[in-house]
Amino acid sequence: MKERQTYEIDRVLQEMRDEYWRGIEEGGETAAVETRDYVVFRLAGERYALPSTVAREVLRMPRLVRVPRVAGHIRGVINLRGQIVAVTDLRPLLGLAVEETPANGQLIVVEAAGLMTALLTERVEGIRALALASIEPVTEGLSGFPRDAAEGQVVGEDGLLVLLDLANILARPEFIIDQKGE
Repeated sequence: MKERQTYEIDRVLQEMRDEYWRGIEEGGETAAVETRDYVVFRLAGERYALPSTVAREVLRMPRLVRVPRVAGHIRGVINLRGQIVAVTDLRPLLGLAVEETPANGQLIVVEAAGLMTALLTERVEGIRALALASIEPVTEGLSGFPRDAAEGQVVGEDGLLVLLDLANILARPEFIIDQKGE
């Protein structure tokens, strides 16, 4: 019995080697598709995505501590393992209707443009690899949406997915803190 198992393994390994070498020989015919991973989430009923390289972690909605006299897109702060992190609502920055903070929402802790913040989302759908060739420029159909906030869009079987340019969003003047309290 052992001899037969060894024989089967040898045959399978040889088939794998042959298939590997055939793939290399035919390599010119099939080009590798370059992809990038994105974190897909919902906001105001629409689907958005961020490059996974800027995402640090996803959290269930913790208790938010409100901070007086801050910009409307800052919903409060959270304590993330001893570090105070501002919670940012992207809806006012993207021209979307502002709603109450969803109790069952999720936060995506991100770091870009020298800032760390937690983005308020309705739901994180997960990580998705997108072919770079499938990314198109943002269409005119997104009314009120700031063009500089998106790096592109992907239209697929599950609808429109807008790819956000987080570095550009976080570099906006709205994120500059006025130390004088004016």
